[in-house]
Amino acid sequence: MPENVTLECPFCHKITISAIHYPPVLQTSVSRAADRTSTKFYQTKEKTEITSGCSNCGKSQKEVEKALKEGSKDVDKEKKILERLKEQGFSSEITTKF
Repeated sequence: MPENVTLECPFCHKITISAIHYPPVLQTSVSRAADRTSTKFYQTKEKTEITSGCSNCGKSQKEVEKALKEGSKDVDKEKKILERLKEQGFSSEITTKF
């Protein structure tokens, strides 16, 4: 049974986003032949569907979905890591993002 839940915004960290959560469900699949019937059980994956954007910071539904799926970026943390690497004597240019 799907249920309505409220989630924390990945940008402003306030609980303002509404979503529908589908828990995992055990389902069956039946195959029939002339001489026998076979029943197999499988479990569906849980799923969360975002239904609104953030009313506090104004981010849209698509931006919130993308941030929850990929993870939000912390620019301050990246700068601290780069500074720490430079202090330790790392002189090469860093081409990958954290």
